[in-house]
Amino acid sequence: MYIIVIGCGRLGSNLARNLSDLGHDVCIIDRDGKKLDVLGNGFNGQRIKGIEFDSDNLLEGGIRQADALLAVTSDDNINITVSLVAKTIYHVPRIIARVNDPNRLYIYKMLHLTVINPVQLGVDLLIRRLVPESPDVVLAQDQDYDILELFVDKGKTGTVSKIQQKYSCVISGLIRHGHMRLPQSDDEIYYGDKIICTVCREDRERLAQSFSKEAVLWDPS
Repeated sequence: MYIIVIGCGRLGSNLARNLSDLGHDVCIIDRDGKKLDVLGNGFNGQRIKGIEFDSDNLLEGGIRQADALLAVTSDDNINITVSLVAKTIYHVPRIIARVNDPNRLYIYKMLHLTVINPVQLGVDLLIRRLVPESPDVVLAQDQDYDILELFVDKGKTGTVSKIQQKYSCVISGLIRHGHMRLPQSDDEIYYGDKIICTVCREDRERLAQSFSKEAVLWDPS
Protein backbone atom coordinates (compact mmCIF):
# COMPACT_ATOMS: atom_id res chain seq x y z
CA MET A 1 0.00 0.00 0.00
CA TYR A 2 1.00 3.61 -0.50
CA ILE A 3 0.28 5.47 2.75
CA ILE A 4 0.60 9.15 3.63
CA VAL A 5 1.11 9.93 7.31
CA ILE A 6 0.28 13.47 8.39
CA GLY A 7 2.22 14.51 11.50
CA CYS A 8 5.58 13.29 12.73
CA GLY A 9 5.02 13.30 16.48
CA ARG A 10 5.39 10.17 18.57
CA LEU A 11 2.37 8.50 17.00
CA GLY A 12 3.09 9.54 13.43
CA SER A 13 6.80 8.71 13.51
CA ASN A 14 6.19 5.25 14.96
CA LEU A 15 3.43 4.58 12.44
CA ALA A 16 5.69 5.63 9.58
CA ARG A 17 8.58 3.44 10.76
CA ASN A 18 6.43 0.38 11.37
CA LEU A 19 4.53 0.67 8.09
CA SER A 20 7.78 1.13 6.18
CA ASP A 21 9.36 -1.87 7.93
CA LEU A 22 6.35 -3.95 6.87
CA GLY A 23 7.07 -3.13 3.25
CA HIS A 24 4.55 -0.37 2.63
CA ASP A 25 5.48 2.77 0.70
CA VAL A 26 5.21 5.66 3.15
CA CYS A 27 5.34 9.43 2.89
CA ILE A 28 5.24 11.53 6.05
CA ILE A 29 4.50 15.27 6.10
CA ASP A 30 5.16 17.71 8.95
CA ARG A 31 5.92 21.42 9.13
CA ASP A 32 8.60 20.80 11.77
CA GLY A 33 11.83 19.64 10.16
CA LYS A 34 13.31 18.61 13.51
CA LYS A 35 10.56 16.06 13.98
CA LEU A 36 11.25 14.60 10.55
CA ASP A 37 14.96 14.34 11.40
CA VAL A 38 14.10 12.11 14.36
CA LEU A 39 13.15 9.36 11.89
CA GLY A 40 16.85 8.91 11.19
CA ASN A 41 18.68 7.44 8.21
CA GLY A 42 17.05 4.05 8.66
CA PHE A 43 13.68 5.32 7.50
CA ASN A 44 13.18 4.43 3.83
CA GLY A 45 10.07 6.52 3.19
CA GLN A 46 9.67 10.01 1.82
CA ARG A 47 9.79 13.03 4.14
CA ILE A 48 8.22 16.38 3.27
CA LYS A 49 8.64 19.50 5.39
CA GLY A 50 5.75 21.89 4.98
CA ILE A 51 2.16 22.78 5.81
CA GLU A 52 0.35 19.50 6.21
CA PHE A 53 -2.80 20.40 4.28
CA ASP A 54 -1.08 22.40 1.52
CA SER A 55 -2.03 20.93 -1.87
CA ASP A 56 1.49 21.28 -3.28
CA ASN A 57 2.91 19.24 -0.40
CA LEU A 58 0.17 16.63 -0.71
CA LEU A 59 0.73 16.34 -4.45
CA GLU A 60 4.48 16.03 -3.92
CA GLY A 61 3.70 13.29 -1.43
CA GLY A 62 1.73 11.38 -4.07
CA ILE A 63 -1.79 11.84 -2.74
CA ARG A 64 -3.29 11.03 -6.14
CA GLN A 65 -1.82 7.52 -5.86
CA ALA A 66 -2.34 7.07 -2.12
CA ASP A 67 -4.26 4.05 -0.84
CA ALA A 68 -4.62 5.57 2.62
CA LEU A 69 -4.02 8.76 4.58
CA LEU A 70 -3.55 8.87 8.36
CA ALA A 71 -3.99 12.33 9.90
CA VAL A 72 -2.39 11.96 13.33
CA THR A 73 -1.06 15.39 14.34
CA SER A 74 -1.73 16.79 17.81
CA ASP A 75 -3.88 19.56 16.26
CA ASP A 76 -7.51 18.71 15.54
CA ASN A 77 -7.83 21.59 13.08
CA ILE A 78 -5.01 20.18 10.94
CA ASN A 79 -6.37 16.63 11.10
CA ILE A 80 -9.86 17.74 10.10
CA THR A 81 -8.65 20.01 7.29
CA VAL A 82 -6.27 17.53 5.68
CA SER A 83 -8.81 14.72 5.97
CA LEU A 84 -11.44 16.80 4.18
CA VAL A 85 -8.96 17.75 1.46
CA ALA A 86 -8.01 14.11 0.98
CA LYS A 87 -11.66 13.02 0.98
CA THR A 88 -13.36 15.66 -1.13
CA ILE A 89 -10.62 16.71 -3.56
CA TYR A 90 -8.35 13.69 -4.01
CA HIS A 91 -10.79 10.90 -3.09
CA VAL A 92 -8.28 8.86 -1.08
CA PRO A 93 -9.90 5.44 -0.47
CA ARG A 94 -9.04 5.17 3.24
CA ILE A 95 -8.73 8.11 5.62
CA ILE A 96 -8.37 7.87 9.39
CA ALA A 97 -8.07 10.95 11.60
CA ARG A 98 -6.84 11.22 15.18
CA VAL A 99 -9.11 12.95 17.68
CA ASN A 100 -7.09 14.87 20.28
CA ASP A 101 -9.84 16.68 22.18
CA PRO A 102 -12.80 14.35 22.87
CA ASN A 103 -15.01 17.43 23.14
CA ARG A 104 -14.44 18.01 19.43
CA LEU A 105 -15.41 14.50 18.36
CA TYR A 106 -18.80 15.84 17.26
CA ILE A 107 -17.08 17.85 14.50
CA TYR A 108 -15.54 14.70 13.04
CA LYS A 109 -18.95 13.02 13.26
CA MET A 110 -20.69 15.85 11.44
CA LEU A 111 -18.11 15.61 8.65
CA HIS A 112 -18.45 11.80 8.46
CA LEU A 113 -14.74 11.21 9.10
CA THR A 114 -13.44 7.87 10.31
CA VAL A 115 -11.51 8.48 13.51
CA ILE A 116 -9.34 6.94 16.15
CA ASN A 117 -9.82 8.37 19.63
CA PRO A 118 -6.66 7.66 21.68
CA VAL A 119 -8.21 9.04 24.89
CA GLN A 120 -11.18 6.67 24.69
CA LEU A 121 -8.97 3.77 23.63
CA GLY A 122 -6.72 4.43 26.62
CA VAL A 123 -9.70 4.42 28.94
CA ASP A 124 -10.94 1.17 27.41
CA LEU A 125 -7.54 -0.53 27.78
CA LEU A 126 -7.15 0.57 31.39
CA ILE A 127 -10.60 -0.74 32.26
CA ARG A 128 -9.81 -4.06 30.61
CA ARG A 129 -6.59 -4.34 32.62
CA LEU A 130 -8.45 -3.55 35.84
CA VAL A 131 -11.41 -5.79 35.06
CA PRO A 132 -10.07 -8.93 33.34
CA GLU A 133 -13.57 -10.33 32.80
CA SER A 134 -14.59 -7.31 30.70
CA PRO A 135 -15.63 -8.07 27.09
CA ASP A 136 -13.05 -9.00 24.45
CA VAL A 137 -14.73 -6.67 21.97
CA VAL A 138 -14.12 -2.94 22.41
CA LEU A 139 -14.68 -0.10 20.01
CA ALA A 140 -14.05 3.52 19.26
CA GLN A 141 -16.61 5.10 17.01
CA ASP A 142 -17.57 7.91 14.74
CA GLN A 143 -21.05 8.39 13.36
CA ASP A 144 -21.07 5.40 11.04
CA TYR A 145 -18.10 3.17 11.88
CA ASP A 146 -16.87 1.21 14.88
CA ILE A 147 -13.38 -0.06 15.70
CA LEU A 148 -13.71 -3.55 17.16
CA GLU A 149 -11.38 -6.01 18.83
CA LEU A 150 -12.70 -9.50 18.17
CA PHE A 151 -11.54 -12.78 19.63
CA VAL A 152 -11.73 -15.61 17.10
CA ASP A 153 -13.24 -18.70 18.71
CA LYS A 154 -14.60 -20.33 15.60
CA GLY A 155 -12.57 -22.61 13.39
CA LYS A 156 -13.69 -21.45 9.95
CA THR A 157 -12.36 -18.02 9.02
CA GLY A 158 -10.41 -17.10 5.87
CA THR A 159 -7.78 -14.66 4.68
CA VAL A 160 -7.71 -10.99 5.62
CA SER A 161 -8.64 -9.93 2.08
CA LYS A 162 -11.62 -12.32 1.88
CA ILE A 163 -12.93 -11.19 5.28
CA GLN A 164 -12.56 -7.51 4.35
CA GLN A 165 -14.39 -8.08 1.08
CA LYS A 166 -17.20 -10.13 2.63
CA TYR A 167 -17.92 -7.78 5.54
CA SER A 168 -16.82 -4.43 4.02
CA CYS A 169 -14.37 -3.92 6.89
CA VAL A 170 -10.71 -2.93 7.27
CA ILE A 171 -8.56 -5.21 9.43
CA SER A 172 -5.79 -3.05 10.88
CA GLY A 173 -4.35 -5.30 13.58
CA LEU A 174 -3.72 -9.00 14.16
CA ILE A 175 -2.89 -10.27 17.65
CA ARG A 176 -1.45 -13.79 17.75
CA HIS A 177 0.19 -15.43 20.76
CA GLY A 178 0.17 -12.08 22.56
CA HIS A 179 2.01 -10.21 19.80
CA MET A 180 0.33 -7.58 17.63
CA ARG A 181 1.28 -6.79 14.04
CA LEU A 182 -0.20 -5.20 10.94
CA PRO A 183 -1.77 -7.95 8.82
CA GLN A 184 -1.10 -8.68 5.17
CA SER A 185 -3.97 -9.32 2.75
CA ASP A 186 -3.12 -13.02 2.37
CA ASP A 187 -2.76 -13.73 6.11
CA GLU A 188 -5.03 -16.51 7.33
CA ILE A 189 -7.06 -15.80 10.48
CA TYR A 190 -6.97 -18.73 12.91
CA TYR A 191 -8.79 -19.88 16.03
CA GLY A 192 -7.34 -18.03 19.05
CA ASP A 193 -6.37 -14.90 17.12
CA LYS A 194 -7.66 -11.44 17.90
CA ILE A 195 -8.34 -8.95 15.13
CA ILE A 196 -8.79 -5.19 15.26
CA CYS A 197 -10.96 -3.87 12.48
CA THR A 198 -13.01 -0.91 11.37
CA VAL A 199 -16.49 -1.84 10.24
CA CYS A 200 -19.69 -0.08 9.30
CA ARG A 201 -22.07 -0.11 12.24
CA GLU A 202 -24.72 -1.87 10.13
CA ASP A 203 -22.39 -4.85 9.61
CA ARG A 204 -20.67 -5.09 12.99
CA GLU A 205 -22.94 -7.72 14.59
CA ARG A 206 -22.80 -9.92 11.51
CA LEU A 207 -18.99 -9.67 11.55
CA ALA A 208 -18.76 -10.33 15.29
CA GLN A 209 -21.01 -13.37 15.11
CA SER A 210 -18.93 -14.84 12.31
CA PHE A 211 -15.88 -14.99 14.57
CA SER A 212 -17.12 -15.20 18.11
CA LYS A 213 -19.70 -17.56 19.58
CA GLU A 214 -20.60 -15.08 22.30
CA ALA A 215 -19.45 -11.74 20.95
CA VAL A 216 -20.24 -8.75 23.14
CA LEU A 217 -20.28 -5.25 21.65
CA TRP A 218 -19.85 -2.23 23.89
CA ASP A 219 -21.18 1.08 22.63
CA PRO A 220 -20.11 4.12 24.69
CA SER A 221 -22.59 6.49 23.03
